[in-house]
Amino acid sequence: MASDRTPLLGTSPQEEQRIQSYVTATTTTQTTDDNGDIQKTVDEEEVVVQHSRRGWRSWRSDSYLRSIVMLVVIFVIFTGLEIALLKLNLPAVGPEDEDALKFPKNLKELRRLNEILSKYIDNHFVNVYVTYFATYVYLQSFSVPGSMWLSILGGALFNFWLTLFTVSICSAIGSTVAYLISASLGSVAVVRLIGDRIAKWNEQLVNHKQHMLNYMIVLRIAPLPPNWTINLGAPHLEVPLGAFFWGTFIGVAPPSFIHVQAGAALDRLSSSDELQLVTPTNVACLVAVAIVALIPVFVRRHYKL
Repeated sequence: MASDRTPLLGTSPQEEQRIQSYVTATTTTQTTDDNGDIQKTVDEEEVVVQHSRRGWRSWRSDSYLRSIVMLVVIFVIFTGLEIALLKLNLPAVGPEDEDALKFPKNLKELRRLNEILSKYIDNHFVNVYVTYFATYVYLQSFSVPGSMWLSILGGALFNFWLTLFTVSICSAIGSTVAYLISASLGSVAVVRLIGDRIAKWNEQLVNHKQHMLNYMIVLRIAPLPPNWTINLGAPHLEVPLGAFFWGTFIGVAPPSFIHVQAGAALDRLSSSDELQLVTPTNVACLVAVAIVALIPVFVRRHYKL
């Protein structure tokens, strides 16, 4: 039996023993037909490379069905908690405003939600902020669309720098939750469903193993691959949790700066105005930050540090 597997960041034999990865093993059986010719039959099967049972890694699933079920169960539980938080922690509103208490999906819904929460922010700041914080973590943990609109809403409701820090730390926490779920209970399902994407990303990561923090920062500024792929695939490519967390925290700050700044100006916009997020100035700023993040990499390579 032979196996063919893409190397994970050039890991050592000791590290390989700690990594749970999934490979396709090909078995070739030789048989002889009626004419005496040799025929080869190829059977493919999924095999799991053994891993150590230490810490949270001991929660890793060895079954595709169990992995899928656990992902669904976790999502349902967290969604239930999020709905309960929205119902119980936010201040009571009138019947005419209840339909507006939902994740905004466009500028109109964002304006409406901002108008409602602005009425309660002075007397119920803690309730609104805790709900905002938990909701942002929830969206990031399960890659639910709406984080950009929530960043803009935060800029309209809270202090600019408080919102920027909140968005950055919530993104880091939520992405880490996704990282841990993918590495443990959802491991088999994640690799089975997006294994091709992970393999392609691994080809890039091999060249950045020594500069993982800088690489993660650049990925978060200009996410290629998408953020949800990074969150789910990183643990299967042995991206260190520390570099993943801080790379996310720092990397999401520049684009979040633009979103929060737009939210701070939301009240000054008329109903006919539109938010201008993608402007030459904003793009230039993001590119400049990405270049700054890559400077240490260039210096180390040039001077072989």
